[in-house]
Parts: sequence; structure tokens; C-alpha cells
Amino acid sequence: MFADVSGSTQLYERLGDSEAHDCISASLDRIVQHARRYDGHLVETIGDEAMLMFADCDDAAQAAIAMQQHFFRDPVANDQFVKIRIGFHFGPIEYDSTGHPFGDTVNVAARVAALCEAGRVIATDSTVRCLTDGDVFQLRPYQTTRVKGKSKPIRVQEVVWDREDSTSMVNATQFTQLTQLENLPFELQLYYQGQIIEMIPGQGPFLIGRDASCNLVIDSALASRAHARLEFRWGEFVLTDHSTNGTYVEAMRGKREGDGASVRLHRREMVLSGMGKIAIGTKVEQATEVNLLGYKIEQH
Repeated sequence: MFADVSGSTQLYERLGDSEAHDCISASLDRIVQHARRYDGHLVETIGDEAMLMFADCDDAAQAAIAMQQHFFRDPVANDQFVKIRIGFHFGPIEYDSTGHPFGDTVNVAARVAALCEAGRVIATDSTVRCLTDGDVFQLRPYQTTRVKGKSKPIRVQEVVWDREDSTSMVNATQFTQLTQLENLPFELQLYYQGQIIEMIPGQGPFLIGRDASCNLVIDSALASRAHARLEFRWGEFVLTDHSTNGTYVEAMRGKREGDGASVRLHRREMVLSGMGKIAIGTKVEQATEVNLLGYKIEQH
């Protein structure tokens, strides 16, 4: 399980270094306390994130629910309310010579956590199938995504901790509509450093960022760990920014470069159309090769 404080960069900007550090430290302490109550233990903390281990899926889910309920209800240091996001995956693990866990299960858990939005708990479909008490845990579909090293996409479900929020459950009609949309003859082509990457409806979210678990890794200090997300949603390709520095999009309206307006996304989303450029962490006109992508949406 990975649990991290959402919006830590904004905390530092708003509160200053000392107060924000106290807030994040207190949040991580509380995450660990809840994990221990359900027989979990801390592997390590990495910045604003805690890596945790549990022997039982039910214990992990119960701990995650307790964490979210706690942070929803109680402020942390200096009366600040924070939000956390939690992702977990169950499976066999390996240990290195120092006793640190690694391997496929850890990588998938990290990838799942990177997909999670603030205030939510998500887990892989194979993990939630291991939950033994269906009356305790309420689930709803979240996303389908690709993970490096996996030939097939994995399904991710949300573990609902706030029953008042359960009204947004996806029903069978929505699944039928989604299936129909995913069969539309569209594809998004990304062009990056000589690569051509194709994204089709139904493929699941495509993560762009500095972290090695992303679908496209941007080796730049301007890129956030999970910088931006591309996904096909209800008949459109949507780009969503999750970064510190923002994502810049320049859509080409005519045949020449520069014909379109440049738009800065910062914690916002935008529907892509036609063709254009995407700059990671800097303006399009200032982007170097490592920060610049081209895109084109085609029918086939």
C-alpha cells in the first residue's frame, strides 16, 4: 500500500516550509498509526508518501477506510485539514539483501497509487476479489490502466469509505455506453523523441511524468512525478494536469506551427482535438526535446 498527502506542494506554498513540514509529518504519523491498528507496518516514508505492508487484504482495506475517515474528520498540525490518497495491490513480493521489498507487486501498487485522486482509496480488481466480507466493503469501478511489464491492462476499483458518496456507482447502462464509445474508430498518436505511441479507446489512462512507473517517463527536473494523464472519456481524449509547474498545450488550427493558441493547464483538464504540441513543465516555445510531445488525433 502507498498512502500519500495530496497537494503537499500547495501546503508548502500556503503555509511555509516549517508549518507545512509539521503538517506532513503529523499526517504520515497518523497513517502509520492506523496501519498498525490493522496489523500493517511501515516499510519506509518517501517525502510525503508512506509505503506500507499488510498480510491480509481485508486488513489493508479496513486500514485505508479508517485513514480516510480520520483525515476527513480531524485536522492535523496547526488545525490544517489535509487529504490523502491510497492505492494498494496484493501479491507475492521479493526482498533485496537489506530486507526491502521489491518486484512486480510493489510496482503495480505504486502505479495504482499514482492514479488515485485525493480523498479516495483504490485497489486492483484482483485485490478486491480477495476481500472476504462483501457487506463491509462497497466497491465501484474506477479505471482500467496499463502497467509496465504487463501485457494486458489491469482494472482498478474504488473502495468506498464515505457511504454518502456511494450514489455515483456506475450502473449497467453506463457500462454499455462506455463499451460503445470505446469501439469508436479513433486513436491518439503521441510523438516523443523519435517514438510514436498510439492510444486507443478502452486502453485506460496513460500517465506522463518523471516517475519510472509512468507510461511515458520524462527525464526532466521540470516534470512532476505523476505530471499529467491522458484518457479516453465519453468519446473524447482528455488531458489532465496533476503537476507543480503545469502542462502547456498548443493546438494547431491551420497547417503551420504557431497557428493555435497556447493554453496552460494547472490542476485542470482539456479535451484534445486535431493536432498540436504538449509541453511538460514549461511553455511550448521554451521547451526542449525532453519536455516536448506532439499529438495527433486520427480516425481510421
